[in-house]
Order: sequence, then structure tokens, then C-alpha cells
Amino acid sequence: MENGKHSILCVLMFLVFILLTAESSMAKPLIFSRIAPVNTSQFTYGVGTARNAVVKSDGTMYILNATYNEIEKRDSAGNWTTIAGPDTSIGVMANMIAVDSSGTIYSPDSTNSRILVGDGNGSWTTIGSNGSGLGQFTTPRGIAVDSAGQLYVADSGNNRIQVRDTSEQWTSYGSYGTSVGQFKFPCGITVDGSGNIYVADTSNNRIQIRDASSETWSETGSSGTETGKFDYPESIAVDGSGNVYVSDNYNGRIQVRDTSGSWTATALDSFTNLYSLALDSSGNIYVASDGSVFVGTMATEGVWPILWGSTSSAAGYFLYPCGLTTDTSGKIFLVDQGNSRIQIRDAAGNWTAIGSEGDGLGEFLGPSGVAVDTAGNIYIADTGNNRIQIRDAAGNWSSTGENGSDIGQFFLPNGIATDTSGNLYVADMGNNRLQVRDTAGTWTAITTPGAGLGSFSWPSSLTVSAGKLYVTDMYNNRVLVRDAAGTWTAIGSEGTALGQFQSPSGVAVDASGNLYVADTGNNRVQVRSVSGNWTRYGGGDSGSDAGRDDGEFNFPQGLSVSKAGVLYVVDTNNNRVEAAKVATATTAPAGVTLLLLQ
Repeated sequence: MENGKHSILCVLMFLVFILLTAESSMAKPLIFSRIAPVNTSQFTYGVGTARNAVVKSDGTMYILNATYNEIEKRDSAGNWTTIAGPDTSIGVMANMIAVDSSGTIYSPDSTNSRILVGDGNGSWTTIGSNGSGLGQFTTPRGIAVDSAGQLYVADSGNNRIQVRDTSEQWTSYGSYGTSVGQFKFPCGITVDGSGNIYVADTSNNRIQIRDASSETWSETGSSGTETGKFDYPESIAVDGSGNVYVSDNYNGRIQVRDTSGSWTATALDSFTNLYSLALDSSGNIYVASDGSVFVGTMATEGVWPILWGSTSSAAGYFLYPCGLTTDTSGKIFLVDQGNSRIQIRDAAGNWTAIGSEGDGLGEFLGPSGVAVDTAGNIYIADTGNNRIQIRDAAGNWSSTGENGSDIGQFFLPNGIATDTSGNLYVADMGNNRLQVRDTAGTWTAITTPGAGLGSFSWPSSLTVSAGKLYVTDMYNNRVLVRDAAGTWTAIGSEGTALGQFQSPSGVAVDASGNLYVADTGNNRVQVRSVSGNWTRYGGGDSGSDAGRDDGEFNFPQGLSVSKAGVLYVVDTNNNRVEAAKVATATTAPAGVTLLLLQ
């Protein structure tokens, strides 16, 4: 009888073991969240292209997000909401905005040559049509509204300024030319409390001012890089004291003229892809640059703090990030490609940046891949310089390789990885091969161009796990796997179905053997379990739609699974890093195992 009870107990415990094992191997949905950039009291992450900002006297802010045809609104309490832009059948919002005292929004639609008018709740109408008559427009770019509700339009393609009074009657000023009172593609316009009109006469590289009392025009500035000279000024603002602020776009700076006529300027190229500026009543300047909004004053030194957006050259912000890896201490190493540098996040969440643009040691040109070994050496695929750079734990730089196709030379090296023995693996993308450097410093090449097993067309990334080498074969739309015996297998094909890819460019493997692929062209991450089942994250309804919410992606590239079991994904076009905790295998309780062995 005792033997029977013992047998039943063994069976029951065996069933428990099976259930525990089954549960541990079940695929659990990954929950993604953004880990960088991080929102603060001064910064709000946003995706898109900020064209300009408007700040009202009560602190309410409006930002035109041209990418998503919407307006991001922050109320005086700091709460953000989104105002939908017009349907494309009504117009395209891509330039400036002006907001009157009632909250009505005006935006010049240069594509359809008319003015868009929004009620602030997502309903839109239009003013004007294409033409050269009064109240007609050709590629208008700038707009302003005064306290009385009069509308001012930089009718850029017609080389004139138009003003609509409160009776909806239009008046125009100017014609094509270089004389005072004439214009060449004016883009920026504003008006002060006295009714004086200020115009950024863009292609004439000057500022023109119409005095309301004398009804005459005056000019200041000319083409150049000296203070008080301009290269394609596009927006203009004036404060309550009469100081004039100009976005000197192609010189990448802000210039200010005080009431005595003296000009001051930020440094040349202070801002990249500068678009516009705005002011608040406290004297802060809001600059739309590189798709984000920055805030500062003329006394601000260095990089201006970012207020809204996703791109900045400050540490912890990115511009088209791509490669990523992690080390055993919990650090993240990220290739900030657009800023030509590497960023490192420590376990406490603090970011530091190393490197800058150039071809010297510790300088980069379009870097793409990063790896780190157990000794703390950092390896960077310096893609545009066709070399590998190494930074040792003491901070000393060295490099290996140059442009070419011989062994140890590279053409657009992209992915890079190390193994536990210290061997270095490089996806020599432009040469359609892999190169491996052993611990003695000897390079060997693996494979040749092509579509067969063990051949590549634009290998973009790689990783080493459990004695296997995994490579994303970008233009063959697959992942190739090489085992310890040198045998290659292929995973995937071109398409949007599960297990299919479009230009994959990132690969990782977790401790359980699950495979993670950055399916870049399909705007998603795919996961293959050890049993061969695929799951995707992102891609939307079509399987390839880009997105900006958590768990959605826009051109994801690098990814890595940390020792702690966290999957990090570089969401390149959203300029962020997303993370998700990866389910790990559950070890059966020791007591159960021992019992089953009896």
C-alpha cells in the first residue's frame, strides 16, 4: 500500500513538473516602454517635426508638428493635448502658425496656396485661393495676427505682404525686387503693438520694417556671416521693448537687434536645421530646430535645453541612433549616429557621451555598431571612416583597418560583436562579408557575396551566442546562423508575414535561446521562440506600419538583451530607446527534481 501511495505521489509531482515547465516556456507578451529620452519637468518627449511655436501671454503654447499634421498644445498648467490638423482635402499644415486671442489658429498652406483656419478643437476652414489678386496667395509661408484680430501674411511666391483687417478687407504691400519695400520670397512676418510690420525678406537676406506712422519701409542687413548680416532668414519676432529677433537659418543662429540698432548673435551653427523662433513675455526664446523646440535666452551658453521633441546634442538625447549593446554591469552603449558619437548609460540611468565628428582617433563619421568585451574595451564600427575604433578601459583610443577589400580592410563596416574568448566579429557590409579578428590580432574573412547559404548581400548586424553566429543578411531579407561546426542555416524570407523580413538590421539572442530581430523595413521587432514560433511587436495592421506609441517602431535597428533579461530596441526614426522585460526560463524546484529521481 505504501508503495502505491509513493507511486501516486511521484505521478502527481511529475505532473506538477510538466506544468511548471510548460508555463515557463510559454511566450508571454512583451510590454515596451521608452527608457530614453526621459521626460522631466522641463522636457516632454514628442515625435515629429516642430516647425514653429507660439507662446501666449498666459503661457499657453502651440507647436506645429508638420510630420503628423497636428498641433501640440500645452496649457498654462503644463498639460499637453493634441489638436488634429485639417484633413488633406482641406489643406496641408507645414509652415508657421499664429493664434489669436480667442484661440483661433491660422496657418499658411504653401502647398495649396491658401490660409488654414482652425477653431482649436480640430475643425478647419480656409481663406483664399491660388492667385495674385487681393486675398489670393502663391506659396504663402509666414503669418501673424495682432491684438485686434488683423491678419498678416507673407505671400512668399507673390513677393508681397498681405494684410486682412477686421472687416475682412485685404491690402497688399510690395512687389518683386531688391529696392526698399520690395521683396524676394519673404517668409517671416510679425507686428508690434504700434502696428509696425517686420518682415524677414528671405531671399534678399535682410529685414524690412514698415513704420505704421509714416507708412514707409526701411531695411537692415545684407548677405553674410557677420553680425547683422543674414543667410536665408525665415522667421522674425519682436518683444514688448522693441527688440527684434531673427532666425538666421542658413547661418544656424539667432540674431537680435536692440532699440539702438545694435545686433548680437549666437555663435554660427548654434542650431542645425533651424526653422523658426518665438518669444514669451518673460524674454525666453523658443527655437524650432532639427524637429524639436529649444528654449533659452541670448545669454544661454552651449547647447540650449530641449523643451519638446526628441532630438538634441545634449547627453541622453539622440539623432538617428542605430547600434546598441549592453555589458554585464548593466551599462548601455548606444551609437548616436546623427551626432557622430557614442553614448553610455550607467546602471543609475545617467548618460555620458564620447566622441565627435571627424577622422581622428575618438572621432567618427556615421558610426553604426558598438560592442564591448569583458575587459571593458569598447569597439565601434566607424562606418564612414571604414575602420574599427577601440577605446580601452582607461579611455585610450586606437583603430584598425582602412578603406579596402583586403583582409583587415573594410568598406562600410556596420555590425560588430565580441565573444567570451575575446574574438572580434565585424559585418563588413559594403564588402558583403564578415571578418573575424582572433585574440592574436589575425583577421580572417567569412563567406562571399550572394544569396546562397553562407553568402551575404549587405550583412548589417551580428551577434554570438552559445557557440553560434547570427547575422542579419539585409538585402536577402533573412537571418543566417552558423553553428560551431561551420554549418549555415537560413531563417526567413522577404515579406510582411510572421517570420518574414524587410531589410532586417538588428539581431539578439537571450539566455534561453529565443531570437530577436529588428525587422527594420517592416517597422517592427520579431521574436522567435526556441520552439520556432514567431511573435511580432509593431508593424500595425498591415504588418509594416510605422508608429510612435510604446511598443510601436519607426525604422528600428539595433537591439540587445541584457544579462538581467531586458530587451533594448533602438527605435531610430523616433530617436528613442524602448525596453521590455524578457520572460526567462523558470528552474524547477530542487525538491521536485530529487523526488523524480527516486
